[in-house]
Amino acid sequence: MISYIGCTTKEIPVSDNMEITLEDNTLALDDVVVIGYGTARKSDLTGSMTQVGSDRLKDKVTARLSTALQGEMSGVQVTRSNGDPSQSATIRVRGVTTISTNDPLVIIDGVPARSIDDVSTEDVESIQVLKDAASASIYGSRAAAGVILITTKRAKTNEFSLSYNMEYGIDTPTAMPKFGNAVEWMTGLNELKYNDGASSLYSAYTQEFIENYAQMHQADPDSYPDTNWMGYLKSSKHHQKHTIGLTGGTEKLKTNLSLSYYDTEALYEGKDYQKLNVRVNNDYQINNWIHANVDFNVVYSRTNTPFGANEYTALEGFTRRAPIYAAYWSDGSLADAKDGDNQLAALKYGGGTKGDNYILNSKFQLDVTPFKGLTISAVIAPNKAFYKGKTFRTKYKVRRLNGDMIYGTGFGSTDLTETRNDNYSLTKQFFANYKLRLDHHSFSAMAGYEDYTYSYENESAQRNDYSLNNFPYLDLGSSDKQYNSGGAGHNAYRSVFGRIMYSYADRYLLQANVRSDGSSRFAKGHRWGTFPSVSAGWVISEEPWFKKGTLSYLKLRASIGKLGNERIGSEFPYQALLTFGTTYLPNSTGGVDALQSASQIQYAFNDITWETTTTYGAGADLAFFSDRLRFSFDYYYKKTTDMLLEIGFPSYFGYNSPVNNVADMHTRGWDVELSWRDHIGDFSYGANFNISDYRSKMGYMADKQVISDNKLTEEGSYYNEWYGYRNLGIILNEAAMTDADGTPIAVLTKNDGPGNIRYADINEDGNITASGDRVRLGNSMPELMYGGSLWASWKDFDFNLSFQGIGHQLAYIKSSWVNAYEYQTTSIPELLVNNHWSPYNTDEQNAQMKYPKLTSNTANTLAMSDFYLFNGAYMRIKNITLGYTIPAVITSKFKVKKLRVYFSASDLPAFSNYPKGYDPEYGSGDYLLSSYVFGFNISL
Repeated sequence: MISYIGCTTKEIPVSDNMEITLEDNTLALDDVVVIGYGTARKSDLTGSMTQVGSDRLKDKVTARLSTALQGEMSGVQVTRSNGDPSQSATIRVRGVTTISTNDPLVIIDGVPARSIDDVSTEDVESIQVLKDAASASIYGSRAAAGVILITTKRAKTNEFSLSYNMEYGIDTPTAMPKFGNAVEWMTGLNELKYNDGASSLYSAYTQEFIENYAQMHQADPDSYPDTNWMGYLKSSKHHQKHTIGLTGGTEKLKTNLSLSYYDTEALYEGKDYQKLNVRVNNDYQINNWIHANVDFNVVYSRTNTPFGANEYTALEGFTRRAPIYAAYWSDGSLADAKDGDNQLAALKYGGGTKGDNYILNSKFQLDVTPFKGLTISAVIAPNKAFYKGKTFRTKYKVRRLNGDMIYGTGFGSTDLTETRNDNYSLTKQFFANYKLRLDHHSFSAMAGYEDYTYSYENESAQRNDYSLNNFPYLDLGSSDKQYNSGGAGHNAYRSVFGRIMYSYADRYLLQANVRSDGSSRFAKGHRWGTFPSVSAGWVISEEPWFKKGTLSYLKLRASIGKLGNERIGSEFPYQALLTFGTTYLPNSTGGVDALQSASQIQYAFNDITWETTTTYGAGADLAFFSDRLRFSFDYYYKKTTDMLLEIGFPSYFGYNSPVNNVADMHTRGWDVELSWRDHIGDFSYGANFNISDYRSKMGYMADKQVISDNKLTEEGSYYNEWYGYRNLGIILNEAAMTDADGTPIAVLTKNDGPGNIRYADINEDGNITASGDRVRLGNSMPELMYGGSLWASWKDFDFNLSFQGIGHQLAYIKSSWVNAYEYQTTSIPELLVNNHWSPYNTDEQNAQMKYPKLTSNTANTLAMSDFYLFNGAYMRIKNITLGYTIPAVITSKFKVKKLRVYFSASDLPAFSNYPKGYDPEYGSGDYLLSSYVFGFNISL
């Protein structure tokens, strides 16, 4: 009889050289799960949590653990905005809880962590996400946005192995925009000038010049350029990842060591990224009642990032360049493009930023078990992070067509800025767990204390006008042009907490938590907050009268609890802010003295305190067909009160508007998880699916409107609701400038005419104004977020497919996607070519056009309105993996325990309504990438 946690028990006959494969049992896998400051059987839990194991993460192709979680768990929203491997994804647990910080608390092996990405994907044993107050309130003041518990891998007794994993991948953009060529660009500029009042459709370029341009370009490309700037980006790049693992141990000492290295480049010259992660977990069994853990994790990463020309980022520099400017002359030398504004020259000669990040996390834990059932634990965990940056902008020259040499735009001098940032945290914990089981009664209790301090310091030094371009050191710069700055901060909290869990006959469940936190962010008398929760469960399937058949398991859960948030702005929001400067005063000799001055710039309320979130939840867990089919459902309601909001303040006081605990909001939502697993002989297969949804709406806002990035937050609105004009379509012709009764239509600007967008006159005053006609346009947050996977294995073959998507989201076509001819020098997106209202077209043709006319009057055509809103739903295949494990009868001849080879494709282009060339997840920076990977795993 063979059994193991997480697997189905199997009875097999004994033979020599046995190799036994146990099948996963998801219900059993959850037998023991990590909860705050301890462990528990999942069957005893009454709160809402979700988890993912290492088996679901092993095929993820990513340098960041945060991105590996996308689509894996219900109620956990993971959002990326670019493909930069040094950037973390944004994680939201059950939506938005506050107008301040919504990042969940990350706990790694029991210790609060700086970032989820401090852990390598290969080091993860399991990840639990605590989603409601019943499960998360044990973390009190930092748990309002959810808690992510990460457990890293540890060695097992008498199991020794050495493993090596390698992957090599080719990465290609999921989507890339295209832009018009020189002829299309000139034709469009002629239109723009005509629309803006020119008398001819050929005021900038003659018809003959445009018609002959392609031929002239062939004969003389220097004088008649036609540059595809996007063509200078690489069509693909590569990455590689190597992981070495060494694990083993005896009854007294167990060690798990892992080392992973990741290396990649970018789609353009000059950018690369490397990351090294080393983790060592040690377990010491000193005697039968004393156990110790000593863990270290070291992370080092380096990023090289080049400058873009004219203050653009690297990729913006390619998308913004007009095709009529040359990148290279025909002799191969770099051209000046537009008066020195050559992106390729900036990448090659303009210098950039080299950033080195060092992180050291450590944990020392001592567990004492004086008698059965009681474990007393002491933990101390110092963590240190340090960043060293060197930004070296170097001057260079490019050649004009006439042979003159000029400096690149923004690169007329060589300047150096050095940056040093470091932070330090120290966590101290002391807690005790007691467990007792008597007949049908199961009881556990936990009580503890935690102390946390955090401090940071940063400094920057700069010198300008270097004579040399190849010595980036401060002492070589001009001492007449040197600058420096710096800052520091700190915060701390202390906490006491406890938990009681009771179970009768594994049928009736009760759990209560309480935590009191004191935070340095608040003034004396307002620092402490207490956050309780209580939850209950009823396992109906354990009732004597319940007959198990198709339905094999049924548990109902309900909870209520209170959580806090002390991450609400500055280090000391209750303190008035001072600004320091320099004042020049006349002295007795007739000269002027420079004196340091200080003045108060912001009023502060001394009684600022915690934001508080009260959560109500109910759920059910079901299993069917001998636990092969599992279903879980949760519904929740969260209300956050005392949110910090900037309030109105008389301007004659001379202070900036202060903040106070005046606002509230609420969130309603639900989560569903569904899974199936089975086997037919040697063929095992399974599937899982999750979907969740929420709505966050604002309550009392003290009559305050917050408008930012075309979004509105006010009482009664969705959080960050789209805000703008209602559109009535494109004005087709002059006849459409008046209504049927001859009344002139309301316009936004005096220049509005045919080809512009018509907007609704909401207040019917005959004018379109921001104050009178902008309205709420709908929820900007994603809705119906889902993910899932299909997997199968047959003998030595394995297959996995995972997907992720959003069922509905009001998305906005960004102005940069449809903004052409800025300063009459930038590119025209292909979206607009032959797809905009044009004076060349008939009314019938213009009625079919999607976008308004080309004009410099962008106050109309680019105004925020529902004209540019659309359903941004999408679905993406996150990963497809096919693997083959070489039979043991072959590998054992070479002293190899296991050798698996695999091919995978990750982050394939999405299915969506987005315009061609644009990825639904892309925001800014490096493009999102699809990865095509070959790899192998070998264990000795």
